[in-house]
Amino acid sequence: MIDFLENKGIKAFHEILEIAERPNLLFSNDKKQYNAEARYNLYTIQKVNKLIRKNKISLNELEQTISFIEDSWSRYLSEHYQGKSFVFYSWVDYQIPAIRLSVVSFYVGIELPFGCVLEKVNDISEVLSLYVDNAGFGGSFESGNNDYTLNDDYTLRVYSKKIIT
Repeated sequence: MIDFLENKGIKAFHEILEIAERPNLLFSNDKKQYNAEARYNLYTIQKVNKLIRKNKISLNELEQTISFIEDSWSRYLSEHYQGKSFVFYSWVDYQIPAIRLSVVSFYVGIELPFGCVLEKVNDISEVLSLYVDNAGFGGSFESGNNDYTLNDDYTLRVYSKKIIT
């Protein structure tokens, strides 16, 4: 549970609970609908930004928060979509700034339609630590290098995990 979040930021707590416990997820058995699944199942988390900016939430607590959502969605999928596989994704959007989440049906060789180079990681902390350390929280990404400048060579660090129900 994420009870620690309730004491730190009630708005963030309610945003996370809503996303985790009442997912409005849509899936199709048609591989051609993959992009529609990705768009429909996209969630944005912004209410933790104030806590991050004021150092009121640790990286470990932020990781627990995303893991809470991932675990909640895994239980939901296991209950409602038995015998199917999915992929849970998490990445950050520095332009908003926000943490993004999505879950889609698993198909071999198909990824989310990011439109950029992906740096896939197996540990959510690799995505979140970069966000905590570098997001400007004023609508732009502040970094001393150009690795995350939006252009044709843009590389996005993405956490993904396969969920088998």
